[in-house]
Amino acid sequence: MTVRTDLVDRLRAGPCSISALARELGLRKADVEDALTHALRSARAAGWIVDVVPARCRTCGFVFDEARLAKPGRCPSCRGSRIFEPQLALRTP
Repeated sequence: MTVRTDLVDRLRAGPCSISALARELGLRKADVEDALTHALRSARAAGWIVDVVPARCRTCGFVFDEARLAKPGRCPSCRGSRIFEPQLALRTP
C-alpha cells in the first residue's frame, strides 16, 4: 500500500493529528504533511467528507483557520506556543 492510502485508511478510523499519523506510520511529519494534502484531495473527490478540528491555543483559546493542517508555532493573539494540534478525520456522507 502507498502512504496516501495508509493515511486515508487511518483517518477513516477516527480523528488524528499529523504528528500521531507520522508516529503510527513511521514517517517524518514533513512527509505526512505533503502526502496528506494529496490524500485529502483524493478523498474529497471520492465522496468522503473531511472533518477538521482546527488548532487552538491552550493559553487564550484562539482558534486557527481550518485550512491550516499543520500545528502553528505561536498564537497571533497572545504569542504563546502552547497549541493543540488540529485533528483530522474522514467520514461518509
